[in-house]
Amino acid sequence: MKTVKFLMILIWVIFMALASSTACAKNDPGTPTEEIAADKEAINSQRVNMKSNAESAKAEEQAVRNEIREARQSGDAETAEALKKRLRTTHRENVAERRQDKKTLHEAKKELKRDVRSARKNRR
Repeated sequence: MKTVKFLMILIWVIFMALASSTACAKNDPGTPTEEIAADKEAINSQRVNMKSNAESAKAEEQAVRNEIREARQSGDAETAEALKKRLRTTHRENVAERRQDKKTLHEAKKELKRDVRSARKNRR
């Protein structure tokens, strides 16, 4: 469980580092080709980040499900109920994080489309 949280924190730190470097790149205007390449890079890194977040969330939830199963098998109903509540909370947090990831990815795609349109318009 601690390793999953550690991995999630590590992924978040990497994501923030990439996001800040992307923000710095956006503040430094380059050629349209460079902007498009930077946007594509950001999208790819966000997809990788989303995938790793989903995998860690799935592993975390599965670990809690296994704990619930073990508690039920041992006859500890109170622990099983507490774990079910924890699973629900964890699942809600994971879903909220996934929604935020999707929103961020959508914004990055919109930025890419704007840059492509701008490049086409300036080419004419």
